[in-house]
Amino acid sequence: MLRVLSMLCVVSILCLSAYASDEDPFSVDLVCGWRGYYRPMEWTPVELQVSGSAEMTEPFAGSITVTTQQDGLNTMNITHEFVLTPEVRLNLPLVTKMAYAVSGCDVRITNERGRTQWQQEFNLYDLAFRHRYMTAVRENDFLIGLVGRTGFGLLRLPKQSFCQSGDKQGKVYVGDKIPRMVPWDWTGFVPLDILILYDPDWSQFKPEQLTAVTEWVSNGGKLLLVLGNHPLTTSNPITSLLPCSPRDRKDITLSPEILEKWGFEARTSEKVTAWSLVPKSGARFFEIETDDADQCLFTIGYAGFGRVGVLPFDPSFMSSEQAVNSALFWTFRIGAILKDDVAVPYNNRSRRSSSMETSRSIVFVEDVDDLSDDRNHPGHFEVGRVHTANNAVMEFLYQEIKPLSIWWVILLLIGLAVLLGPVDYKLLKHYGRLPLTWLTCTFWIILFTIGAYFGVQALRGGQLELRVVSVLDGIESSDHVWSTSYCGLFAPKSDDYRLKDMQKNQWWSGMAPTRDVIGMQGAEGIGKKIYCIQHDGGNLPYSLPVNIWDVQCLLNESSLKRLPFNAQVDRRGEDVVIDIINESKSRIISGYVLLDDRHGVRFGPVRAGATQQFRSRMQRMRGWESYREEYFSNQDPHRSRPMPSFKKESAFFAQGCLQRTQALEAYLEHGAAIVCVEYDQPDVSFALDGRSCSYNHVQLARIVVFPKVQ
Repeated sequence: MLRVLSMLCVVSILCLSAYASDEDPFSVDLVCGWRGYYRPMEWTPVELQVSGSAEMTEPFAGSITVTTQQDGLNTMNITHEFVLTPEVRLNLPLVTKMAYAVSGCDVRITNERGRTQWQQEFNLYDLAFRHRYMTAVRENDFLIGLVGRTGFGLLRLPKQSFCQSGDKQGKVYVGDKIPRMVPWDWTGFVPLDILILYDPDWSQFKPEQLTAVTEWVSNGGKLLLVLGNHPLTTSNPITSLLPCSPRDRKDITLSPEILEKWGFEARTSEKVTAWSLVPKSGARFFEIETDDADQCLFTIGYAGFGRVGVLPFDPSFMSSEQAVNSALFWTFRIGAILKDDVAVPYNNRSRRSSSMETSRSIVFVEDVDDLSDDRNHPGHFEVGRVHTANNAVMEFLYQEIKPLSIWWVILLLIGLAVLLGPVDYKLLKHYGRLPLTWLTCTFWIILFTIGAYFGVQALRGGQLELRVVSVLDGIESSDHVWSTSYCGLFAPKSDDYRLKDMQKNQWWSGMAPTRDVIGMQGAEGIGKKIYCIQHDGGNLPYSLPVNIWDVQCLLNESSLKRLPFNAQVDRRGEDVVIDIINESKSRIISGYVLLDDRHGVRFGPVRAGATQQFRSRMQRMRGWESYREEYFSNQDPHRSRPMPSFKKESAFFAQGCLQRTQALEAYLEHGAAIVCVEYDQPDVSFALDGRSCSYNHVQLARIVVFPKVQ
């Protein structure tokens, strides 16, 4: 009996040891999007929370890789290096892109030698309950990011407002985050239509998070800042975005007239404690709403290519009866920042002019369920109009890629049939070896297979070529300068290619042609793979497998220190004087100045490193309206439309540029001028590593200038 008990103890110990050895060495939690909301094929924040097992006694140095389907063709693999300390939970804020109806996200942890230590597939779709853990936000929907307080009716907006985009209606979503989970990179805010910072505790933010907000706004983002009990110091990067500087706090009274204007109950006045706002010297194109004592109650201004609204008091401290109309109040504030059209109650809303058909605004309604529900599109996803412009740009990237003629295939099959039939038969009969047919047939098939492979190499071969369409945008006398490049790599040989000379702040991703409507089925496909190293501030590819049958298209976004040219515009009645300072090593082919949406001036070439002055009378110019009509025309999304032809200005409306283009047009309406130039095959800011390659670079640069009028 004692022997039996001893054997049982040994077996139990071995079982417990085996169980302990099978325990996962890491625990990983995954949080995607803004409370699960994301825009397909756009940058999406991904928060990974990693902790080691109880057996971890030493720091672990390795990397974590997140693999997701970016679109119908590209699979993005993002690798981030980290060091994990025992008994410490590590938060890794990353950014990736996800396709519509993506079902899973693979996460893998490897050590410094590249050996996999842990791997798991996170399901984003529950097949049993047919429930998706992530909600796709469509082009006509409106996504609000909220950080800080969640009170005073902000969470009512999805039930009491909708998005009006031209003639289409969309839903309103609110995705809130605590300060710890706010993205560390500006790309994490790309899905948002507006970010609301509602009196957050600034001490809970990292400097990288605040810098990311400022960069996103500079590139075209919209921000609503609600000041409350937490003071905004001058060292805070957010302060640089504001058109006014907050000073001290004091009690002010909101009159019934102001309350009525803002959508509140106007029976009696309300007292609030507000921060006094003093306009900054040099701030341009900002608006201020004041009370009877000329105290600022709300201000809106431009910050680079974005817009910022500042509410200097917390409205939740008003009387409880005002909370009933809080959703209407927020739609007024958000609509004012959007600038497309001030939000008004749905029943009182008048139709806008045709020139504003592409504008977006948020509209208040008592109950969104009472609307005719044309806002739901179950089972399919209508791609944004920006992807139509993407397709036009990719037409240029694909220009030299044409399918093999069907006659080559027919000729190959006829030749193989002739060899396997009469030629093989007559040769074997001549030598009296007909039983060897099985051997000669195998030989001819192998010979044709090898010949077809090298024949395709010869037909598809040529010089390795990199095509680039880049757009550079800046604002006079400011550091708001951004670059977007659309790249197409044609390879005469299937291989793994690498880029070099990339800047650390660049954000690379894949691009793929898209249909007008993407269905649930086939949302994920097997195609191209992109391998990137992501660090704080950039996402750089280190491996690009390219097949000779296709072009690897890439999108590169980053901020710049300066533009390669500068300009000055003087208006003297109908005469315009333009000074162009070309600081680039490449020649400016041509350019033009837009003075408003109907007038402008064209000018000729400028040598590299030269300064040249042009004088001309103002001419009638349509600006970018013709291109806007091509990409923003309202058409039946279920009816296929032809691929738009590539024009150089197509890139202005493509992914990564559209928001800046809209901001440029807004500057134009306020009296600024836009100078646009095209360069003659300038150098590309990156190159292929270890390869001889030809470059075809179309570069457009735009700058906002403030003309001197005499």
